[in-house]
Amino acid sequence: MHSGEEPCQSKDCEKSLNLCSSITQDQRFFTAEKDHSQGECDEHFDSTFSCLQQKFSIGDKPHQCGKCGKYFSTALSLTVHQRVHTGEKPYKCQDCDKCFTVKSTLTKHQRIHTGKKPYKCNVCDKSFTQCSSLKTHQRLHTGEKPYKCRECGKAFHQSSALKSHQNMHTGEKPYTCKECDKSFAHYSNFRRHQKIHTAEKHCRCQECGKVFHWLSHLRRHYRLHTGEKPYKCNECDSSFTHYSSFRRHQKSHSLEELYECKECGKSFLDLSHLKRHYIIHTGEKPYTCEVCGKSFTLNSTLRRHHKIHTGEKPYKCEVCDKSFTVTSNLRSHQKIHTGEKLYKCRQCDKSFTQDSYLKTHQRIHTGERPYRCRECGKSFHQLSALKRHLKMHTGEKPYKCRECDKSFTQDSHLRAHQRVHTGERPYRCSECDKSFTECSTLRQHQKIHTGEKPYKCVECDKSFTRNSHLRIHQKIHTC
Repeated sequence: MHSGEEPCQSKDCEKSLNLCSSITQDQRFFTAEKDHSQGECDEHFDSTFSCLQQKFSIGDKPHQCGKCGKYFSTALSLTVHQRVHTGEKPYKCQDCDKCFTVKSTLTKHQRIHTGKKPYKCNVCDKSFTQCSSLKTHQRLHTGEKPYKCRECGKAFHQSSALKSHQNMHTGEKPYTCKECDKSFAHYSNFRRHQKIHTAEKHCRCQECGKVFHWLSHLRRHYRLHTGEKPYKCNECDSSFTHYSSFRRHQKSHSLEELYECKECGKSFLDLSHLKRHYIIHTGEKPYTCEVCGKSFTLNSTLRRHHKIHTGEKPYKCEVCDKSFTVTSNLRSHQKIHTGEKLYKCRQCDKSFTQDSYLKTHQRIHTGERPYRCRECGKSFHQLSALKRHLKMHTGEKPYKCRECDKSFTQDSHLRAHQRVHTGERPYRCSECDKSFTECSTLRQHQKIHTGEKPYKCVECDKSFTRNSHLRIHQKIHTC
């Protein structure tokens, strides 16, 4: 090993090459393996210098893969890489039989079973199984996004996110499913899709039969059945099922800074969540559908939209065979059959199948309307209502009936309208057997039997079965 201070010398003729100081310590020199005569000296140096040039040009990586031409610094690195081509995975997990190409990946994987998370964040105390995951997480606190796309300038917290993003520009879909030949730009989407075919047994809830893509999601879900609340506040002894709820609660004691939206006052635990939320107010829609040109605020929404064009509905209900484009819609639908309503309002005891529905409902009691129309200033309880309202200003009616060519602003309105042609009335009242074309109409009807009047006037305490009736009534006070 030479430092650049000593010349590289031939032992036969003591002729030397005075290599420049730019040759660093980690660059190795080649010496002749065979003795040569004085006459061979110049030829030897030409050969040696050629070797040096080749060595430096490939970054001191002499081991080349015969399949793809990639270079590696050690024979071991090449051997590990070649397993990508051969599919060899010699390291097997004894808990779940999952196999890995390298032992270090197996060691990291085994922490899923042991629950060991040795890497802890100093800011929020969140723990991780891998050091690299901790470093990536810490960028959420610092706002650091070191990986920048050369095409559009968008920056990312981690290298893998940038690589996935770049596939949008190139159109490359390197991950292909062996079962159905479908290709994906992102590895995470590919893995999620694969589980449609495999239907992993260890991700099925034994209590209710619900199936999850990830074991961690099953564990989190299982707490709904057991009532387990593992996250306990040291200040007031409140317990929480989910870590995110626990962290949000903790900040109420410590007055730790939340990231607050300047437009609507909504607070977030992470800066990234605030930035994602803020797009609602700016109207920015960076993700555009290549088929119809429609744009979306989130990439996940674009992927979901794509299924409208492909007609893909991979998630099927085992009870009634109805299919859905996304798994969340299937889960929501399944609760119709089970009658499961785990999320209860503390104000009026009304229960809901989803946490998001409860949060939206609670705005009726608080009066919160965070979504404001920039055209007319009207505010709404939920984003979907604002989006529906905006179509009144644009006149957009993208959903067209094939029977009568009537167009609608919403897909749900089209489906409800189509029942006029089919005569279908799928929503039946259990009290009087009256049937309805829409679920919302059934719910309104059921209030006749229950006497429920959840919409209360703040001015005079008069109550109403419908929110629209309350709004009409409130005009009496404003006149």
